Amino acid sequence: MRMDKQRHRPVLVELWDMTRPESMRTIPYLQALHDRYSEAGLRVVGVHTASREETKDEAAVEAAVNRLGITYPVLADPDGEMWLFYGAQGYPSRYLFNGDFRLEDMQVGEGLYGDLELMIQGLLDLNQEPLDPFRPEDADDVALIVPTADREGPANGQYAAGSVWLSLIGEGTVAVNGQEFSVPGPCALEVISNSNHHEGELEIEASSGVTVLSTCFAPGLAPAGKTD
Repeated sequence: MRMDKQRHRPVLVELWDMTRPESMRTIPYLQALHDRYSEAGLRVVGVHTASREETKDEAAVEAAVNRLGITYPVLADPDGEMWLFYGAQGYPSRYLFNGDFRLEDMQVGEGLYGDLELMIQGLLDLNQEPLDPFRPEDADDVALIVPTADREGPANGQYAAGSVWLSLIGEGTVAVNGQEFSVPGPCALEVISNSNHHEGELEIEASSGVTVLSTCFAPGLAPAGKTD
């Protein structure tokens, strides 16, 4: 896809990686923005910048795009050329350009989805009610509790968080507290889904051929009357 063909329309570019949980959590919002505003002129473009050797394979990228139900264009960036071009600082990195290719906004990481949508509406000269958050913890002005820090490998033992994700490579299965999940290739899987902060214990066992790169903990909503 040539960027010079996108003149006179806003373009939203996001650099992501299939094994990064934070990338997985933003994709539903990008897909929703594409679905809602593409006919009005918005172009959403994903750039899959590989963070490790196992995610460089274009067939793996294509499989991930199909598995995640992404219908906007996704470019493969196996050698990180686009990452360097944009000067990206972390996953995901998001850039909103106006119709003259001027940068309107950039962000590293998750969140501020409502603000992004309002900026897109401004560029398209629209005035609509923004999309509702897909997760309660993504809403504005909610109190979140800082979770357990991410750990390399399978983090067996106690944790405190909202949801729990695994970053994985290989093919096979991984069992978490007795529940088995299919691992179709390099991916990030949400293995415990909870919007509220809670404490628990993990028992993670990967099948032969699967490697748990890291265990990642996302913040959850604070109980009433408590913040951290």
